[in-house]
This record gives sequence, structure tokens and C-alpha cells, in this order.
Amino acid sequence: MLRDEIIHVLETETAIEQKVFENERVSGMNAEKIMYGHVRFIKCQLPENDFDGGEFVDAEFDGCDLSNCHFKNAYFRNCKFRNCKMDGCSFGSALFKGIRIENCSCRYCNFVSTLWENTIATDSNMEQSFFSEVTLKKPVFHNINFTSADFFKTKLRGIDLSDCIISNLMVSDTYAELAGVKVNIYQAAELAKLLKVQIV
Repeated sequence: MLRDEIIHVLETETAIEQKVFENERVSGMNAEKIMYGHVRFIKCQLPENDFDGGEFVDAEFDGCDLSNCHFKNAYFRNCKFRNCKMDGCSFGSALFKGIRIENCSCRYCNFVSTLWENTIATDSNMEQSFFSEVTLKKPVFHNINFTSADFFKTKLRGIDLSDCIISNLMVSDTYAELAGVKVNIYQAAELAKLLKVQIV
């Protein structure tokens, strides 16, 4: 069982590798600084666990509930999140490299000071999440709901948000974050309101 595996690796300072966990239920557990290699989590209920400083390599989360989990300073490489509930998760200062996020609910997530490198996010809800001071390197965002998301001090130059919902984005008073962002004509009209531009 996952709980037993976590206790074991914390005691032995080893890693969890080549495992499949299905329909597991673990909540409120300290699981900091654990390495997960080639691990699959299928339909697991894992809310409110502390995975801070964890390392996830070739890991998959499929149909899992990760609500309100902590992943601060965690490292993710070649991982997949599919059909997951991740509302309220804290990913502060985490590194995402080659990650895929598909059909997930990521409302109210904290992505402050994270790195997104070659990461793809599709068909997901990131409403009212915090993306301030994020470093974006060749990310792909497709059909993402960014309503009321906070992009303070995050450069969006060259980022294509043309098929995303970007209503009421939160940025700095200078609007510098929006310089060079790619949007469609309807979004441009919405941003014009934010910039207090009058279209006649």
C-alpha cells in the first residue's frame, strides 16, 4: 500500500520506483523529499498530503484527487497529470520539465516562481490560480481557463493564449506582462478594456 511505501522510504531514505498504485486513499501525510521514478497513480484519493521537495520522474497521475496537496520546491520531469482534481495545490518554486496536464481542475493553485519548460497543458481549468514570477520556456496552453489568474511579473511574450479564456487577468500596473502575448481578435478587445483603450 502507498502509505506503507511512504513510511518505508522515509525510514530508509530510499525511493519509490516501478510501482503502480490504484484506488489508494492517503490524506494528511508527510511525504516530503521522496523520489518517485516510473510510478503510476490511478484513481487515487490523495488530498492534503505534503510532497514538498519531492522528485517525480516519468510519473503518471490518472484520475486522482490531489486537492490541497503541497508540492513546493518539487521537481517534475516527463510526468503526466490526466483527469485529475488539483484544486488548491501549492507548487511554489517547483520545476516542470516535459510535463503534460490534460483535462485537470487546477483552480486556486499556487504556481508562484515555478519553471515551465517544454510543458503542455490542455483542456484544463486554472481559474484564479497564481502564476506570478513564473518562468515560461516554450510552454503550450490549449483550451485553458485562466479567468482571474494572476500573472504578476510573468513575461508572456511569444506565448499563444489565443484559444484560452483570459478574462480579468491580474497583471502589474504597467501591463508589461502582456507585451508580445499572442491572442485572437476577441481577446484583443478584452485586453483593450484592461488597458483602458477606446476602440471606435
